[in-house]
Amino acid sequence: MDINSPEFFTLAFVLAMALVAMLIGKREKRPPSTHIVQLVTADADGDADDDVLVIEPQDRGRVRLSREGLSLAPEETVNLVITIQEDHCSIVEKKGVKRRGAPAMPVTGEAVLKCFKPGMSYRMRYESQLTSTWATFTLDTMSPTPIRITLKY
Repeated sequence: MDINSPEFFTLAFVLAMALVAMLIGKREKRPPSTHIVQLVTADADGDADDDVLVIEPQDRGRVRLSREGLSLAPEETVNLVITIQEDHCSIVEKKGVKRRGAPAMPVTGEAVLKCFKPGMSYRMRYESQLTSTWATFTLDTMSPTPIRITLKY
């Protein structure tokens, strides 16, 4: 085959397009996993004005989540809906059991999340439907230091 022949240029063009298709082709993504965890609440010591989230990585990929700044009526519950896809994670705070007419009291909440892989770093989005606040941050499951985040509007 001659370098100046049309067959050579056609073959080179086809190979170049195949290479470009491989480079920009879609990666096969795993389907997201969804977990629902109930936030264990207790009465707050004082007025909880700030919406604060404390994330504390523990061993084997477990993460302890503490929440301040919530106001709930007695017997109301809060659920965390956690969606993980590869290294992206979103946590949505939703009211579980609702009770109308009762006055809301400041509470704190805590949950242990067991759905993370040890040694991974996650891009996180935390969203509270109760207080209409949110935050984005990076979670390293091997980090020994807790992360304190003030949620914003």
